[in-house]
Amino acid sequence: MPVKMWWVNSGVAPVYEPYILALSIGDATVDVPADVRKWLPGDVVVEESVAMPAVAPGEYRIRVALLDPRTRRPVVRLGIEGRTSDGWYELGVVKVDQ
Repeated sequence: MPVKMWWVNSGVAPVYEPYILALSIGDATVDVPADVRKWLPGDVVVEESVAMPAVAPGEYRIRVALLDPRTRRPVVRLGIEGRTSDGWYELGVVKVDQ
């Protein structure tokens, strides 16, 4: 599945920890191969292909988070709306066809 995201680091320093950029699709989590430590202040575009988890046809919420590599739980509060109680951020809905 092609993934394209535009991120903005509006701080004054890069991210120092090796957080995992991840997408949540339904109950599945997909790691996006991006080294967030290279995200200097300013704009960053992430364009990658990720393996889509095997899911039945239907509509699924898609969410994003920066995960702690040890716990695999969301660890960074983003400066956007849509944060859920478990720390993920809602991006919208995707439809999976057969």
